[in-house]
Amino acid sequence: MVPAFVRRLRAGLLLVCVLTLTACAALPRIPYTAEDASLGDPMGIPGVRIWADASIAELRPMLARLRDKQQRAGINDYNILAISGGGQDGAYGAGLLNGWTRSGKRPDFAIVSGVSTGALIAPFAFLGPSYDEKLRKVYTETSASDIITGNPITGFFGEGLFRTDPLREMVARYCDWEMLRAIAEQHRAGRRLYVLTTNLDAQRPVMWNMGAIADSGNPRALELFRDVLVGSASIPGAFSPMMIETERDGRRFEEMHVDGATTMQVLTVPTKVVAAESGAFVHNGRRGYYILLNKKFVPEFELSKRSTLRIAVRAFDTLMKSDTNGTVLDAYTFSRRFNYTFNLGFIPESFDKTPDSVFDRTYMNALFDLGYEAGLKGGNWYSAPPGLYEEAGPQRR
Repeated sequence: MVPAFVRRLRAGLLLVCVLTLTACAALPRIPYTAEDASLGDPMGIPGVRIWADASIAELRPMLARLRDKQQRAGINDYNILAISGGGQDGAYGAGLLNGWTRSGKRPDFAIVSGVSTGALIAPFAFLGPSYDEKLRKVYTETSASDIITGNPITGFFGEGLFRTDPLREMVARYCDWEMLRAIAEQHRAGRRLYVLTTNLDAQRPVMWNMGAIADSGNPRALELFRDVLVGSASIPGAFSPMMIETERDGRRFEEMHVDGATTMQVLTVPTKVVAAESGAFVHNGRRGYYILLNKKFVPEFELSKRSTLRIAVRAFDTLMKSDTNGTVLDAYTFSRRFNYTFNLGFIPESFDKTPDSVFDRTYMNALFDLGYEAGLKGGNWYSAPPGLYEEAGPQRR
């Protein structure tokens, strides 16, 4: 991520942990296998997730079921919204959604996905304008003490430099049974809400069907729903991971889930689906693909310091930006192939404010206001990835 604090959490601190903690004692765990990870049911709730990097043979049945459900539900206009990670920069996406509602141009979405801070935004975006005010409060009235706690020195010898207990409490305040019932209702109507975590044991991205969790009728559904949201936003090495209890053949074990952005910056249509001959996303009505990046999209020049840690941090940040660019290009290819209007939004290069601290409220409010102004203009979307067509230049709606 662009802010220096988040870059260090994502790269520098992770690197330091890897280098310094290899000799430290680890907390005990119940062993489990790759097969357990694929076939186990989280908290005993079956059918609520799939590997996001699964083969097309594994994805095709899910896509076929989704298409059948949505056809029977009468969904014609088909809009997809994918929201990226970005930490405190998620204030931009929250502002854009609020302003977009005010503009009167915000569409309904058949699919909403979220990664990291985008996972925290996604339930609000999925449920629509009636949840805008709650979303605004999360990103304009939040400070560091509302997200993390703990001493990074003592945390060095645990699972993460900081604990996410306050984040769990904040998620619990807005994510209640009422929200779950609303999401379950929309799920039954054929709409889908997906959140991405990374199973660190398996080194694979996990796509959670949050509507299926909400609609499961399981008494632990709310607990799992909250755990997935917090897990998706838990930066490995910086924040303690989310340990999700899983069952297989009567045996229980815990999977280690961390920030979804560890494997994917934004959960768009998988590359395998783009490459395959699949009609799952072909619909008769209007089709729109919206990618909301809570970060800047274009490369940013910065004179790199000749320091081992700084070089590693800069290289990791560059890797994440390159990964984002490739994912966006995949989504653009998908949009062209299946006749979707492509819409890309991100923090403009002209925004030059930097946070003074972790989850700086003044900084987040400035980003929220910037996003709100973009939303008032209908989203200020790019119709193609910047730089793709030199002769046309960046085109925005």
